[in-house]
Amino acid sequence: MLGCEPSTEEISFDPDLRLTYSTDTITFDTLFTSVGSITKRFKIYNPNDKAIQLNQLSLGTGNQSSYSLTVNGAKDKSFQNEIIYGNDSLLVLVEVLIDPSDQDLPFLVKDSIEIVYNARSENIKLVSWGQDAVFINNEAIACNTTWTKERPYVIYDSAWVAQGCQLTVQAGTKIYIDNDALFTIAGSIVVQGTSDEKVEISDTRLDAKYDEAPGQWGSLFFFPGSTGNLIDHAIIKNGTTGIIMAINLNNGDGAELQLSNTSIQHMSESGIAAFAGTIDAHNLEIFHCQNQLFGGFAGGNYTFNHCTFSNEPNDFTREGASVGFTNYLEFSDGTILANELSLQLTNSIVWGREDEELVVDLSSAAVATVNVERNIIRSADQSWAILNNFISQEDNYPGFYSPNIFNYQIDSLSNARDSALTSTITHDILGTPRDVLPDIGAYERKDSIP
Repeated sequence: MLGCEPSTEEISFDPDLRLTYSTDTITFDTLFTSVGSITKRFKIYNPNDKAIQLNQLSLGTGNQSSYSLTVNGAKDKSFQNEIIYGNDSLLVLVEVLIDPSDQDLPFLVKDSIEIVYNARSENIKLVSWGQDAVFINNEAIACNTTWTKERPYVIYDSAWVAQGCQLTVQAGTKIYIDNDALFTIAGSIVVQGTSDEKVEISDTRLDAKYDEAPGQWGSLFFFPGSTGNLIDHAIIKNGTTGIIMAINLNNGDGAELQLSNTSIQHMSESGIAAFAGTIDAHNLEIFHCQNQLFGGFAGGNYTFNHCTFSNEPNDFTREGASVGFTNYLEFSDGTILANELSLQLTNSIVWGREDEELVVDLSSAAVATVNVERNIIRSADQSWAILNNFISQEDNYPGFYSPNIFNYQIDSLSNARDSALTSTITHDILGTPRDVLPDIGAYERKDSIP
């Protein structure tokens, strides 16, 4: 009996046979020059009973292309005579590495994948946005440096501001920090964003699916004794702990920071972990953290006015309060370091899924001055109510506009509306003026929510 070639392996050169594709365009979000992209893929389908041979599967600009293709485990700019059997498909992987072009603004990098078979020529479009950046890799930032918005700053491994030095960050600047990298401040950092041009501190993955992705980098780490720090109108997101303020175990001192009009979001550990720190904050928003939104340990001086802390919704499994303070720190050997605690929490929202979302745990070994007044707190502890706070465990008692998409503006019937004490904070986190009956939290209710 004579063997015969299966029809699905028999190559046909009939020009009427057509291939189909899983997409006609492959796009990459903004990529940093000299940094490889994520891998994207598409399939070429042969819906015919007979095989088709690709005379050419190549990039339109050839060896000069910023893109590369991988087919059957081989990476190149061009492939010839690839065969797609009948009723089968071919997987093609696409990557892009953009060469520096010395341009401040994002620029377009286009190409195409040319597919030639059976006297036909078809193509898949390739589109990427490139962005030149200033790269910092395990190095100190020069004293009294100013970062501007013309190009983003990309930190690999680590960067630090040395003691006695100051880094100024102007409005609209973007700072991207790579996996597990730390941005350390022993001197001082002054972030000068505006309501129209926020300073963004985030991860290096710019494709859309990483827009809300906790744990992509380490933290802003403030050394003990770091003073003169100011962060105004910033967004800090997708890290492990947004801000860590370390303690000097010899004298119990921490770092100092002023925070205003700033959002800290999507952290795999905590929004802020401060040890004997000094923080003066208003219009501060912290949400979606695996553990605490804010933890103030071993004493310190903390003033919060018109802040919103919310850990609902939260797709993490967690235990304990979202916001907590202590005037002591217990070590693994049982020894305790106690420091004076001064806490002023006013006109703020503390919310989440746990029954008690605010805890103040005090040791008699150190002095504590605690003033918690005119806040909305997720709690059943009646002592908070005595102190002129609104307490509840009712779902969305604060009246957030759309918490499921992390929008913590308040709706028209919010319990936070017109309920705050009058203060010197004249505008909210978005720059909206506060009226004569200001609202509790970081947001002042507007007549219409975008």
